[in-house]
Amino acid sequence: MYSSFFKQLELHGTHVILVTDLSEIDGDILVVSIGGGGEPSAAKAMNLFKGPVILHIHNTYLYFYKSFLKRWSSRILFAYCTDFASLNFSSYNSLGIPYYHFPFGSDCTIFYPQNLEKKYDIAFLGNANSGFGRGKYIEKLIQYSKDNNLSVFLAGAGWDKYGYPYRIIKHGAETNEIYNHSKVCVNIHNDRQFAGIDKEMDANNRLFDLAMAGCCQISNGEQMVIRYFEKDEVDTADEPDKWIEKIDYYLNNDTERILICKKARERALIDHTWQLRAVEFNKFINENYPAYNDRIQRIRILTSILRYFDQFIIPPYQLKEIRIIRYLLIKLGLYVRK
Repeated sequence: MYSSFFKQLELHGTHVILVTDLSEIDGDILVVSIGGGGEPSAAKAMNLFKGPVILHIHNTYLYFYKSFLKRWSSRILFAYCTDFASLNFSSYNSLGIPYYHFPFGSDCTIFYPQNLEKKYDIAFLGNANSGFGRGKYIEKLIQYSKDNNLSVFLAGAGWDKYGYPYRIIKHGAETNEIYNHSKVCVNIHNDRQFAGIDKEMDANNRLFDLAMAGCCQISNGEQMVIRYFEKDEVDTADEPDKWIEKIDYYLNNDTERILICKKARERALIDHTWQLRAVEFNKFINENYPAYNDRIQRIRILTSILRYFDQFIIPPYQLKEIRIIRYLLIKLGLYVRK
């Protein structure tokens, strides 16, 4: 998936060096990931590399280590993530770090329509155990499929408990083939992924790959998906029963199914290629790199010492950064949202 993005960056003049050994770090700008315990590794890389840094972050709703970010803010060009919730923008901007919403894209040379026999009524390539909320859709889907004697292709971990074999499909050409063999491809986001514009709105890569493949896609996360696709391009429902009704409708209306496939592909080609994402990423760099060169990298001795220790210690939450504690403090009137 990201290999397609890196390829497009190269084609647009940004050379990408992917390293796993810190001794091999080289280049003009360092990109590191933080969140989920990744801060020590990022700190090691940033201590070795003395230039500007771009942060690929996890969702702010889950991981926002303010003290860590404040210490390193003078080195950071910008932060980016697939999540467009307002919490990301406000949290990072409060530290003087620009935040950019950067959704997944798809490779039109890998995912594209194929004139294949429709072997399956429904397909879903994903983990059956992943995240809270997915089960209510899966259970409805399994029951609906059995009641209507449908041919279903499921791949990923956890499907054995529903009576389906364990199998893994490699992302890419093999995935595209399964998508094109299917009448309807479903997409299931975890509840947290569309928790709200103030918390998290984080669409998965499947949303874009299915559209690029020219598939009839039924997803959940209605208010999230509408940011990228109209309802006649990717249909959505957040209630499991209504979600099943959508699937049933397109299985029994060939004309409408063919039309939504065509429109999804057209939208993906216009707005969601990795080529467009590469152009956008380069724009982020060009907007922020000149300001970094004018910035004086003068830090206090204490900050320098704390940056050193960041290599070994996952930044602790401040008490008010723990969401349940903050919720209680807000209710008691002891904490005011910024």
